[in-house]
Amino acid sequence: MSEKVNEVCINAACGRTLPLRVAHCPFCGARQVAQAPVLEKAVVPPPAPPRMQSPVPVAQPAPAPQPVPTVSAPQAVPPAPVPPAPAAPAKAPPAKLAGKGSVPPPRPPVRLRTWIAAVVVLTGIWFYNKPADKPASVAEQVEAATALAAQCDLDGARSALAVLKSAKAPAAQIKRLQASITKSAATCEKQQQRAQAWLALQGSVNQALDAGKPELAATRLATYVKRWGDDPDTLELDAKVKVAQASAQLDAADACLARGDRVCLENSLIAAERYKRPELAARTQALRTALSQLLERSLLDTAPGQ
Repeated sequence: MSEKVNEVCINAACGRTLPLRVAHCPFCGARQVAQAPVLEKAVVPPPAPPRMQSPVPVAQPAPAPQPVPTVSAPQAVPPAPVPPAPAAPAKAPPAKLAGKGSVPPPRPPVRLRTWIAAVVVLTGIWFYNKPADKPASVAEQVEAATALAAQCDLDGARSALAVLKSAKAPAAQIKRLQASITKSAATCEKQQQRAQAWLALQGSVNQALDAGKPELAATRLATYVKRWGDDPDTLELDAKVKVAQASAQLDAADACLARGDRVCLENSLIAAERYKRPELAARTQALRTALSQLLERSLLDTAPGQ
């Protein structure tokens, strides 16, 4: 920091004009410092560089005569310069920012579509890696195994029972499942036997019908129904057997008509009509008409004799 200097030498003995602002007088060597300078606390901008004044031709000063060592009056001796008070350090100007290339550009704000895309991606990751559903409770497993047993899937039900036993499920639930399996096993075994008997019945009934023995087929069907009961399959087979029986009676009626046996014809028609098969209604009606005609001829044949 440069010190404040005067334009005239402050040495009263010298007092010469200084061509430039210097810290020391070139003539007497006295330090050119203002006494007790008052410094302002405000930051003063740095002074402009001193103007270069054109050099004024000055005569070469003669060398100062060597002062004779004499005791001078106290008032003739200039007072020693008082050192200036320490100046308060001026505030340094703010440091300049680094070059534009070294400072990163400001980060742009995150857009809404970026947040939406992030939410979608996180949701997809969660759905892909979400934890598996919680295992079914013991009661649900028992219900599922019971349903399998009711459907005659005994192997599946027994496998579920083994799993529950290994998991040390409550004894009440295990006992309940065991009872369901036992009950279903008896029912399923009966159903299996009935299915086998049904297959055998179908073969025997069809064989009897093909042999022209509808009565034998009806007897075999009645035996099966007595043991296993009726169901849609047995009712359908019964209708087929009854059609065969009625057809056999109508065949007998045709034979009676061919012989002209009115009584035999009428009995065969009555036996055929008991089965009430609409499939044979037209044939039955034709034989009824033939029976009426036969009866008329019989009456006409017996009239002259009376």
